[in-house]
Amino acid sequence: MKGPFGALNYWRRIMKLTKKELDSKLDSIVNCEAFVRALKFKALQHSYSHLNCILIQSQRNNVTYVLPFKKWNALGLSVLKGEKGLAIIVPRFRKVEKSDGTKDDELVGFATGHVFDISQTDAPPDFLIAHLNRDFPGYQNLLELAPVPVVERPLRKGLNGYFDSKELAITISSSQSEADRALTLLHETGHYLVWKNKLEIPQELEEVIVECSAFIAASEFGIDATAPSAGYIAGYLNNTEDLRKASKVIDKISNSLLKTYERSEEFAESNG
Repeated sequence: MKGPFGALNYWRRIMKLTKKELDSKLDSIVNCEAFVRALKFKALQHSYSHLNCILIQSQRNNVTYVLPFKKWNALGLSVLKGEKGLAIIVPRFRKVEKSDGTKDDELVGFATGHVFDISQTDAPPDFLIAHLNRDFPGYQNLLELAPVPVVERPLRKGLNGYFDSKELAITISSSQSEADRALTLLHETGHYLVWKNKLEIPQELEEVIVECSAFIAASEFGIDATAPSAGYIAGYLNNTEDLRKASKVIDKISNSLLKTYERSEEFAESNG
């Protein structure tokens, strides 16, 4: 599948386009179906932006797990001869001095990077199973790291939990299974992170973003979760601009969720 971003020389040209022209090209491949496919892909590889996940999948069928050439080599694997890399957009930064004397990274532009799918390497069939090996750390281990107090109590039917910004607390339905309580905890923590970061997002759009972000985090922690459907996404995001805006916020919230609860796996190992 070549698609609109299939040829490498095309990618070299596209990085020279103006932002307006680049946005137009990206809009041609961003839709609800691509959005959800990329969401499932990002759940395996959260280090790539959601938009880059869409770009990767537009260039090759059945992509499952990608890494740059040197990272495959570092794992003792080689990219097969003749395989062409999948182009991604890589931000470029420079160090700038702030008014208080500290230094910070400033975005100065973008470059083209390349990654290769596992199917383009000599990896054995069971490599991903051994490499990922994600076991659910347990609800209690996640609970220990919650950024605000968590209360469990019976809630009305259909309500799994909620975040209260006035009380700065999360309430979770006590009638759920441990795995479902973990999913609810991730979801409501997502709402807390939107509030904490003062993101001004319409309520319906926030719900989509939090649902997608919780799915990515749950997948990382080995929790069985179902990705939001394209129909669900389409019910809230009506145009390409909304989809692209949501992609950026999903990156921010899902990464924050993972940082918040990343030590849960260490807790599980120490208590195992």
